[in-house]
Amino acid sequence: MRAGQSGLSSRLAAAACGVLVVLVLGELGVRLIYVLIGGPPLRLPLPYPQGQVDRLASGDGRLAFDPDLGWVPTPSFVGVGSEGLYRHNEAGLRADHEYTRSPRDGIRRIAAYGDSYTYCEEVDVDDCWTAQLEELLPEGEVLNFGVSAYGPDQAWLRYQRDGATWRPCTVLIGVLTENINRVVNRFRPFYTTLGLAGAKPRYVLEGERLVLLPSPARKPDDLKDPVWVEANLGPRDAWYVPGMFVAGPLDRLELVRLTRSAIWRGSRDERMAWSQDWAERAYRPGTEPFEVLAAVLVHFAEEVRADGATPVVLVFPRQADISLARDSGRKPYTALLDTLAGHGIPTIDLTDAFVEENRHSRPNDLVGNHYRPLGNAVVAGTLAERLPRLTAETCGRS
Repeated sequence: MRAGQSGLSSRLAAAACGVLVVLVLGELGVRLIYVLIGGPPLRLPLPYPQGQVDRLASGDGRLAFDPDLGWVPTPSFVGVGSEGLYRHNEAGLRADHEYTRSPRDGIRRIAAYGDSYTYCEEVDVDDCWTAQLEELLPEGEVLNFGVSAYGPDQAWLRYQRDGATWRPCTVLIGVLTENINRVVNRFRPFYTTLGLAGAKPRYVLEGERLVLLPSPARKPDDLKDPVWVEANLGPRDAWYVPGMFVAGPLDRLELVRLTRSAIWRGSRDERMAWSQDWAERAYRPGTEPFEVLAAVLVHFAEEVRADGATPVVLVFPRQADISLARDSGRKPYTALLDTLAGHGIPTIDLTDAFVEENRHSRPNDLVGNHYRPLGNAVVAGTLAERLPRLTAETCGRS
């Protein structure tokens, strides 16, 4: 018996030594490859976006830290970017003038909420669809409450803060099709490390009840500690992977870093908006992103109605959505349109207007990273044609 146990121990020890040798050779091989290619590839843990955190905390840029919304447009900001002039009024709206809290007599006031496609990133304010729409509507006034990088949940919370006090007769709820990824995110760099390192609130569904998870970041310095960020913002973030920014003890081994980076990247790429089949997977009823997005939009619209205004959801297509609809007539987000229609929420899907314009304009003339001036003109023209009928009950007829 002892001889058998001794033989088994010897075999296990030999196997362990063999595995160790393979791992050591693999580790050395990986490090040698790094030398040959001039350095290692990007891998977990990722570099922490400290510079982005500092910019948000400084309050000197277009966006400033906000403990409840995550970030807001910096009031009275004026800045010139490579794409044009960015100007905010005292209330933090993208505008070159101030607005009275209540509209003047005879003015039909429209408030627009959403992300950078509502804010009109990369174009001058005069080329923004909200400014163009204001010119097209008789006695119309369009207030731009769009905020770069917002999710529909943040847009709704911004409306809750003081939206009704501006006395709009119509509230436009802008939704880029990619926004479905943002409603299950709590710290933007877990989703994308480009542009902004902000924490955000999000909603979760508990049964049929929509429950708010406030951002735990109450001051900018909270976001400067990646350990604190992962511990406090990682839970309930669908894009979070443990050790995304904080190295573990095994991350000293390049084989470990490469392996978990490959697993993370493979899973992530399938869910990102650049994936060919992303929209079909994202807009499936029953999945958390779809159900949360639909619930947020429905509740947002119901609150606007309760305040005496007409809600209108605007669906902003990406270039990929325009191409797909043009070439095949398919709209992977049809289930969302059906859900909104089932709740009687007026919705304008702008994809068809872009497809029509695309028949005699080049795609790059319409959409770059955001809508170009021509794309903004398509939005404004479509809304000027369709909004008066949808909003006559609260805004009156022109």
